[in-house]
Amino acid sequence: MDPMTTLSILSAVVAALWTAWTWKEEQKEVRQLQRDQAAAFYVNPWLLAAHQLERQLDRLLDGHELILNKREDGNRDRSVSGAAIEALWTFAEFFAWAAVNVRYGPYARDPVVIGLIVAISRTLDDREGFADNAFRFSAAEQESLGGAVLRRVGRTSSKVGQSSASLTEFAIVTAVEFERDFRDEQSTKAGLYRGQAVRRAVAAIDRAELGGRERLAAVQQLLKRLLLHLEHLEKFSISPERIAADASVDLASVRVLHRTKGRIRLGLAQVRAQRGLADRLGALIRTWEGVEDVRINVMAGSVVIRYRATEPDDEFQAGIVAAIEKELRRRTPEDRKGRLAQRPTR
Repeated sequence: MDPMTTLSILSAVVAALWTAWTWKEEQKEVRQLQRDQAAAFYVNPWLLAAHQLERQLDRLLDGHELILNKREDGNRDRSVSGAAIEALWTFAEFFAWAAVNVRYGPYARDPVVIGLIVAISRTLDDREGFADNAFRFSAAEQESLGGAVLRRVGRTSSKVGQSSASLTEFAIVTAVEFERDFRDEQSTKAGLYRGQAVRRAVAAIDRAELGGRERLAAVQQLLKRLLLHLEHLEKFSISPERIAADASVDLASVRVLHRTKGRIRLGLAQVRAQRGLADRLGALIRTWEGVEDVRINVMAGSVVIRYRATEPDDEFQAGIVAAIEKELRRRTPEDRKGRLAQRPTR
């Protein structure tokens, strides 16, 4: 075989290997983006619901608010206070998002997540391990309460590169709507609301002589473990105490998620929380010499930058990351109101 033929074959093999590797990396990025979107749809609201229930349990176990609520509602002519119904709503909200995540969420096969969900459900359903039946909800009652507040909004399609995915959207009815339905004698869920489990729970709250303390304390500890595990996996904290503990973390840092020749993907969680930040950063990045295209995914908290292949990768990528971090640290209240950043110098 002559040298030219050998060289052509080797070139073709190298090109094929490069194409396969590039495709594999792009598919990995697509899967990560789709997973981030699923987390935004399902995990984030579940974290909020779990945190809200944990705080509700704190208030119930402390007892001070129960006494205040009893005093404020002492002259009411209703059988159940609004505070008791709202507490029940926090349980229902958690049950709803737990069920959604078991079916649709990215941690549906995580043994720790599933194990903690099952442990919480069994603790609430336990007939023998606790002194009384206050706040004992059977598995069926947990499912029914979750279904009472959960609404299917529809389906949302998203396209990432050449791949597309469809996510089912859900929403939770407000506490006000839940209370209205709870008090409606003609409600289709009146049988659930008039059931012994629900009545025992709201009566315990309104009497300010909380039964089921051991059960609630056990559930609270499991909730804390679930929150810590999910926050570790999601790499952010939702509880104020843990946010304070993480205060030393540089919030202006930019993570490099993926990089190839002429292309870099950055993780920037701030774009999820700060209105208008994505547009301002897009305008900043487009002024950088060599940039050909910028795509910012607010839901996933990521920025994909494509630049001229003739640019030195290490130098370009280090420069653009440093410029973004500098802009995030430099931003003033006036900047947050919409002033575009000045063009960075290299």
